[in-house]
Amino acid sequence: MTTGEDIFDQAAGNIEGLGLTEIPFTESPLDLESEIRDRVFTGREKELRQVFNLFQSRERRRILVYGQIGIGKSAFLLEVLSVLRRKRPKMLVTYISLPANLDLATTALIAVAREMSDDDWAQRQLNEMGIPTDKALRDRTVEAGANNIFTAKLSEKNVPINKLQYSTISLETLIERAQKKYTDGVLIAIDDLDKRNPREVRDLMHDAQGILKGRAWFMLTGHPQGTMGDLLTVERGLFDLQIPLKELDAKTTYQMLVNYLNSARIGNDCSDPNNPNSVLPFTQEAAKSFCMKSRGKPRLFNRLGSKVLATAADLQAEKIDSEVLSQGLKAASRTLREQAALNAKEEQIRLFLEQRGLLSDEEIKIEELEQLGVRSFSELMPYLERLERADLAQQSDREDATVYEPILLPAANENELPDSDDTPMKSYLKD
Repeated sequence: MTTGEDIFDQAAGNIEGLGLTEIPFTESPLDLESEIRDRVFTGREKELRQVFNLFQSRERRRILVYGQIGIGKSAFLLEVLSVLRRKRPKMLVTYISLPANLDLATTALIAVAREMSDDDWAQRQLNEMGIPTDKALRDRTVEAGANNIFTAKLSEKNVPINKLQYSTISLETLIERAQKKYTDGVLIAIDDLDKRNPREVRDLMHDAQGILKGRAWFMLTGHPQGTMGDLLTVERGLFDLQIPLKELDAKTTYQMLVNYLNSARIGNDCSDPNNPNSVLPFTQEAAKSFCMKSRGKPRLFNRLGSKVLATAADLQAEKIDSEVLSQGLKAASRTLREQAALNAKEEQIRLFLEQRGLLSDEEIKIEELEQLGVRSFSELMPYLERLERADLAQQSDREDATVYEPILLPAANENELPDSDDTPMKSYLKD
């Protein structure tokens, strides 16, 4: 009788059969303290240079990193913070993803207070918001006896949890306290602004102009449409540097595959992309096809890579050639649609986009909008953004129009990898 342990051992053995200790692809960015992230992070040299040039100045700066969904904004941000923690030990470097229902001042305060675990006042701010700390803070009171001198004793009671009322003032106070210890300043990185409603974030940014121009460095990330689009125009003077992240080019994407595989490969640390061993267990042909299908989008790259390796392991393959890759991409296509859990309306729009190949606000016809049950392209946008978040569609980079195209992977009844359209990968794959 096969036991659970037997199945676990078989699964591990199948991955080892591919020459790997584990599946190295991860959909979520690796933690700030992860040593592996430093090994797999690839490219963005120009953008990193722009950011680090600013940090050679004493003056505090505000940096906005923006790009399409899944383009690697969080990974880029964490790489910046990781380098600064090593190179600027006298700078307090903090990170937080924008929570729901909190203003930017409170969000920033939480990020800074979490990094100041040895500061009782900072920990008290967290306690008052009901956020757990390493140790419970207690109020101390003196109970005196009749003579008020000899029989005094110390008693403690739990600090009550109250709503923080003056978040901006508390943040300013906390930053002042931090700067006494961290003489190179305080950096507050707030990720994922685009996870909140655009109108809501617009109000948050308006209310937070004072703190953004205050005592700390700030780095923010978000989507270029909606809120971020407004910030790039209306609030242009608020940021000292605005960095757009684009799709990775073919050469960088291939090197990223080399780095990911090299971080988990057994007995083979080849990192030369010209050497076929650098992409094992992929063949070079399959590796280039895989990179082309990922479209230079780091999140899609990781989602596809994880499923391709899992499929190869299930097939007990020793290498990933074009046929095994095709099977893995078919499995990935099914998984992406299952995870998306599209409703009937979203599925209708997905199929329409797949049939059309492109949807543009300049070219779509009124009768097509009516067919989709909307009156304007702007009403269609939330559905297209939903497909983009699910890696079922992609917005094309065009300044004169809003254009979406489908992300096409092999369907279940396909025997061959479909031909690719013109992408940045094409010229590289011909080399």
